[in-house]
Amino acid sequence: MASPPGPASALKLTGAQDAPAPDFIPPMLATPVDATFNSADWLFEVKWDGYRVESVVHDGKARIWTRNRKDAATYFPDLAGPAPWIQASDAVVDGEVVALDEQERPSFSRLQERTGLRGLEIATGRRRPDAKPLSREERAAIPLVYWAFDLLYLDGQSLLNVPLEERKTLLRSVLKPHPMVHFAPHVESDGEAFLEAARQQELEGIVAKRRDSVYEPGRRSRAWLKIKLRREQELVVIGWLEGEGTHKDLGSLVVSVNVDGHLHHAGQVGSGIDTRTRRELLASLRAIERSDPPIDPAPRLPRVHWVQPRIVIRAEFAEWTRDGLIRQAAFKGIEIGKDPAAVVREDAGPVRRVLGDRRTPPPVSSPARGAGPPKATTASRTGSRSAKKATPAAGTVDEGPLEATKQELAALDTFEQAGVLQFGGEAVRVTNLDKELFPADPARKLPAFTKRDLIRHYVSVAPTLVPYLRDRGVTVLRLPNGVGRPGFWQKDLPGHAPPFVQRWTFHHSHEGPKIYPVVDRVATLAWLAQEGAVELHPWTSPGDHPDQPSYALIDIDPGVETTWDEVLVLARLFRNI
Repeated sequence: MASPPGPASALKLTGAQDAPAPDFIPPMLATPVDATFNSADWLFEVKWDGYRVESVVHDGKARIWTRNRKDAATYFPDLAGPAPWIQASDAVVDGEVVALDEQERPSFSRLQERTGLRGLEIATGRRRPDAKPLSREERAAIPLVYWAFDLLYLDGQSLLNVPLEERKTLLRSVLKPHPMVHFAPHVESDGEAFLEAARQQELEGIVAKRRDSVYEPGRRSRAWLKIKLRREQELVVIGWLEGEGTHKDLGSLVVSVNVDGHLHHAGQVGSGIDTRTRRELLASLRAIERSDPPIDPAPRLPRVHWVQPRIVIRAEFAEWTRDGLIRQAAFKGIEIGKDPAAVVREDAGPVRRVLGDRRTPPPVSSPARGAGPPKATTASRTGSRSAKKATPAAGTVDEGPLEATKQELAALDTFEQAGVLQFGGEAVRVTNLDKELFPADPARKLPAFTKRDLIRHYVSVAPTLVPYLRDRGVTVLRLPNGVGRPGFWQKDLPGHAPPFVQRWTFHHSHEGPKIYPVVDRVATLAWLAQEGAVELHPWTSPGDHPDQPSYALIDIDPGVETTWDEVLVLARLFRNI
């Protein structure tokens, strides 16, 4: 484990800024990957099997929040109020609340016992008439620990731009001994041995964090990576099925995830629900029952009851099917403080694509002016006098494949309207494949051009297109309902963007920070086509030098009487400038 720090007064914090005390900071999220690694550039922590909680201390008193800013004191009253556990007047601490089993290991099932399924009451607005708070003795029988793993603000200074290792050193120095609040330790460099130790102790997994990573509020970052030992997924409940025998009233839960901002059926979860939870679930579901399905298209299911999509659960499962359904799913518990609209499918991407062959993010090099397409590079945090205005997301990824295989492209024609495509190991969920984007042109004998056609076109031209896009941000014109309907320009990457999409952040003086997609692989082009992005407008400058364009664009708008030959003359003159 890391050695204890010196006194806080001796610390010289890089990037700390004077700032008023915030009421809440949206949590930074980790990107799931499929394997661990060893690297001197990374720290490794336990992935705690509990609930993410942010503690905001003002004048020595703590308010605690779930990750979507719901009052966590509803669930963990012992953590709210006076904060003798921290040597600070004002602070913001990020951490996770876990319940411990008899072997002092995190236990999500015991955490459910401790919270008393309060998540159902909050989600449905239904107060159980027989609900009673746990007694002091009952709470003591299920001890809770708040593992504090990050410090975001301290007594007048924002620490968001301070490197992680310095934030953790400061956090450890200001935490006081307390029976409930503990510093979350880490190991340095040796992620492979750490994951094996987690496996032997039957823990959920580990989290890898770049030592120099800044805190990115509300963003899923590649500077933090989570490696799970068991596959797990958050799911939105959209209904239930009647069962047989003792489970006649509630046989299984019908669940969903968000795809492109809309809920899609993700299968059923029936096993793992104990009798008490099954009874509480059924009562809560009946309170939010509705006559029509909350998704379109809706699956054809026997004896189904639809509900308003308010309840989020956790489930362990074996795999995703080709049709986007979970297999062999087992109920794990009720999620608290999770917005159903934010529940998306989590796929663990190949760690090699995040880290590169050397297991560290590769640097960027700016293409020489006039040297043809940019080199296949990613963005860098340094080396630019504009670094304060333009910064890529921490933990940038290596280059993805430039070309799809014949099998990957052929899979596009195997789906009727929706499915999951694979490009270079990245999963791209596609929907409404036969939606018409460009109308037919009978005069030119051209058929209608659908979303399926746009995906095929983008994927086919990727080997030529990606080298010109892969090191710079892109603004897109999205026309999801076709060119004949209103569309919109999009700079900021939507929250439902898959984790393989590279990000680049630019701090506009008049708009604030915008996160642009970077097209560095076939899968990103396919996803943009799925989004209805019919125009891609890249920056003329690379991400590491946003103030140094590598080429210029000249828009020639000929009049109605201008001939094609005259346009060519003008174009050649511009080319010789």
